[in-house]
Amino acid sequence: MIDPLSHEDIENVRLSVDSFGFGLLPGMIAPSALKGLQEEAEECKSLALFAQQSEGLKYNASITSLGPQARDFLCSRQLTELLSDVFGGDFVLTEHRSCLTFYREGNYLGPHLDQPAEECAVTILVYVVAVRPVVPSPQTGLELRIYGQEMTTDRRARLTIPTHAGRIVVGRGSKFWHERPMLGEGESVVALTGCYREP
Repeated sequence: MIDPLSHEDIENVRLSVDSFGFGLLPGMIAPSALKGLQEEAEECKSLALFAQQSEGLKYNASITSLGPQARDFLCSRQLTELLSDVFGGDFVLTEHRSCLTFYREGNYLGPHLDQPAEECAVTILVYVVAVRPVVPSPQTGLELRIYGQEMTTDRRARLTIPTHAGRIVVGRGSKFWHERPMLGEGESVVALTGCYREP
């Protein structure tokens, strides 16, 4: 389902996670698997509920539960073994903390830690769709901004990971602050968020 990673690839992701809390996996999801996730996301779109909050964790997006293909992908042996290689130990999907999120122009997910921590020891973000305008804006929402274990006072990201369809980000979302800034004109993202706990 995803390109096999070399020992060097795993080590590079591990180093990024150790330094910044998150890392981008090299390579892409297999085209057939990505197509299946995209088709399922399109089917689930009508079920997504708009949610927003302006106090505490600020967000504005449409969310729905995982479809069967998304669940199978997040629970696949290849992904769980990858998590074990990068983070050490074993991890199982916390399905009721995992979701499919649709971001459109004006949507965002403010700085936060994934909670509760014991159910989100490790987080995976799978970018199913990422649409960018013909003329990109410097104020893009097509990125994941990573801060530190303490929120930086100047809100300056320690790491910024661009959002591209077919890419996967892994991290310790319950320990490192992160956010998706507001999406600009012509931008949209569909993302699978998988929260994993230790068994």
